[in-house]
Amino acid sequence: MAHTESSKNHTMHLGLFLLGGLSLGSGLMNLYWSFGHTDAAGAPVGLNNQFSSVGFSALDNITLLGSADFSIPLVVLGIVCMVAGNMTAWKQTDGY
Repeated sequence: MAHTESSKNHTMHLGLFLLGGLSLGSGLMNLYWSFGHTDAAGAPVGLNNQFSSVGFSALDNITLLGSADFSIPLVVLGIVCMVAGNMTAWKQTDGY
């Protein structure tokens, strides 16, 4: 089968969708551990299981932890890849 422009575009869109989906999914999963507070020694403590120790009135002490530096750019990269992959996808359908 000869590689046509349509098959090359399809491969590029598929790659962008896969990269975007993996990046977005990984970023969203890592956001779960990106918020929390620091304990008495200054070590970061994740928020996901610490309400019993800090109480619900300590919500004003929530900060971004180190994993936010990794997860927020992954979410942005995933959204950009998926939008870029979908920008010209309508051309493959001949405008419906």
